[in-house]
Amino acid sequence: MRCTARALFLCMVVSLCVSHIVAAEILTNEAVVTMVKAGLGEDVIVGKVRLTQGQYDLSTNGLLRLKADGVSEAVIKAMIEASAGGEAPGPKPVQAATAPAEAARREEAAIALYKQGKMAEAAAAFDRLIAEKPDDAGLRVWKALTLLEQAREIKDNNASGYKPLVMNAYAILQPLKQRLATNADWNFAMAKAFWLNASPTWASRAAGNALRLQANYPEAQLLLGDLAYDSEVSSLNQAPGSPGREATLRWAGAAPRREIDKALAMPDLPPSLRAEAFYKLGVISAELQGKSETAREYWERAVAADSACRYGRMAQRRLQAPPAK
Repeated sequence: MRCTARALFLCMVVSLCVSHIVAAEILTNEAVVTMVKAGLGEDVIVGKVRLTQGQYDLSTNGLLRLKADGVSEAVIKAMIEASAGGEAPGPKPVQAATAPAEAARREEAAIALYKQGKMAEAAAAFDRLIAEKPDDAGLRVWKALTLLEQAREIKDNNASGYKPLVMNAYAILQPLKQRLATNADWNFAMAKAFWLNASPTWASRAAGNALRLQANYPEAQLLLGDLAYDSEVSSLNQAPGSPGREATLRWAGAAPRREIDKALAMPDLPPSLRAEAFYKLGVISAELQGKSETAREYWERAVAADSACRYGRMAQRRLQAPPAK
């Protein structure tokens, strides 16, 4: 009987102690601000909010004070969610609150690699993202674009072996047609795939669709310039005296230049695309119009626009090459 009474007494003591500890662990605005000012990381604070009961002042003034005290939006959002009852306190992985933001940062980093011309690194980054989000059609379009840009680089260097990359990209894009037929990026990717697969009519149609869906799409506009350039080169390769060749000679370079000028006129054109446009204007001047000095001026402008991008580097090589005899 004494043992039973003692056991009951001990249980009551433990219960009271636990109750006291739990009560002491109710977070408030002030506690959150204290953690922020102590230098604890955002992930740590979000995890604490998710794990611990809280009594927060989430009125408009309360939120404004939290913001003024340096509390991040991610932490405030966690406080609101906890107060709304959407997340019961208890053990949860801290990364659950930050995973979407982290995934978005990694996607931005992969796109930045693509825009910097680092295609192998970009392809690997998109592969990792797709492994985590296999149903994300946008990521698949970006992966296809990296393959197509790798293929284009091989083609620009007059080398063979780029067609398998084009076929791989097409295999990624084609199943997405029903979902993304009205998506500008998908249409642009398809245009590039058609162009690299020697289907200029389909490429022009898809590039036009991309521009109709998104008027300020310089990549698609530049691709129309590529298509116009290829068409003129093909005409010039016809037999001397043929009507197509004679017409092209009369207006050599006019059509591709017109398309490229449209791209240059687009607002907020990134330096890398400006460099691409100037590089291609230099090629038109040199190879279609025979104006070597004008070509050099365009290549100098390409280097000035962005010397580190692929077309900036290609322009530098053109400028360093000995003059054609």
